[in-house]
Amino acid sequence: MYSLGFLSVQSGCEEQTELWRSSSRSNAYNALCNTFYVREIYRLSKEQFGSVERLQRRFASLPYYIEKAANHILEGNSPLTLDTQNGSWIAKQSRAMPKVDEEKNHQFFSQNVFVGLIIPVLVYDAEYSTVRIDSVDEVTSSGFHCNQFGWVAMSGSSQENTGIQVLKPSKAAFSAACCGHVWLLSRATTPRVLTLREMLLAARINWQDFKRPFITQK
Repeated sequence: MYSLGFLSVQSGCEEQTELWRSSSRSNAYNALCNTFYVREIYRLSKEQFGSVERLQRRFASLPYYIEKAANHILEGNSPLTLDTQNGSWIAKQSRAMPKVDEEKNHQFFSQNVFVGLIIPVLVYDAEYSTVRIDSVDEVTSSGFHCNQFGWVAMSGSSQENTGIQVLKPSKAAFSAACCGHVWLLSRATTPRVLTLREMLLAARINWQDFKRPFITQK
């Protein structure tokens, strides 16, 4: 009788734990969706659209991409702290921006680049520097094309813009990118807010193996 009672209590605890986890995930999902809706509606209100139809299509697609982003974020394996209320990740910012090592970049990309690879991209000028998230959509023998930032050599150096440098995927580079870290005159300053596209890409980062994007069930 005692052992059966123990099993009953244990089962009840497991059920309560599962209910708590389910409720916690639901709350996080709702918070992320609400934040993304507010953010994207504000962003769209500032854009110039050539026609009402184009704006309508953008609004019509919002639920799909927002729900997808929220699900993928919660199912991902990111080691960063997730702030669901602000729809962002949090991690301590390095005093200096990520360093560029073209030799290591070349060694990594010449062996591992493929269409769909998620990559960190250093965007900089004389004053402002940040790391953004992009993906590879075309590969040749001499370089590859980033969906947003254009063609780069296997060393990661941009062939179109001197202020663009693709970095070898690493925890430091992706942490800076996911958290929106910004350096102004080489000093850390207020983080930027990631776009919904970046949040979607960030959710596909496989932190255990950067060469293989994380695949979720939804």
